[in-house]
Amino acid sequence: MALQDEPVRSARPPSVDADVTVTVRRATRADAGELAKLSQELLAFYGLPVRYQRSYMAHVIAERAFPTDAAQAPATEILVAFSGDAAIGFLAYSESFAIANCLSTIFIQDLFVIRKARRLGVGRKLMVELARICAAREVGQLDWTTDPWNSKAKTFYSELGPLLSSDKVYYRMQAAQISEIARWGETDDPVA
Repeated sequence: MALQDEPVRSARPPSVDADVTVTVRRATRADAGELAKLSQELLAFYGLPVRYQRSYMAHVIAERAFPTDAAQAPATEILVAFSGDAAIGFLAYSESFAIANCLSTIFIQDLFVIRKARRLGVGRKLMVELARICAAREVGQLDWTTDPWNSKAKTFYSELGPLLSSDKVYYRMQAAQISEIARWGETDDPVA
């Protein structure tokens, strides 16, 4: 994506309902159970099967997103929103460095708010906190995707004022394809 000198649009989505106190902070290993619950709700929102029990998901999230070995920095960072003691949303993201333009980029993997907390400004609070992190790290670009059918998400994002990027094609490779390609060159089969 080429950098463009276009004016920055400033828009403010609705703020948090005055009757609801929402706090946003970085998730910790202790939040794995709440993140597993939110992840199951995210899967249900997309109509996808929940393949694992919540306890297993919590264990995997704790181990992979919050490793105890300091040498294994997690590839994913997570912000979590709470109303009281209940987790009501999360934002998972990762940072990378692009050699070509010497910019750090943060890519939002998931932004999810439970149904009863939508339209209360929870997503906005999560995005504001991520913007603060980006500014502190001098991140030059923030990217994300949304599904074409998700009109509510598209409306929310357009209120933030991003530049819609359609100059890229998004690809995804599933585990079976990854395994197949990983075996290329192991036999006498010609490389595609």
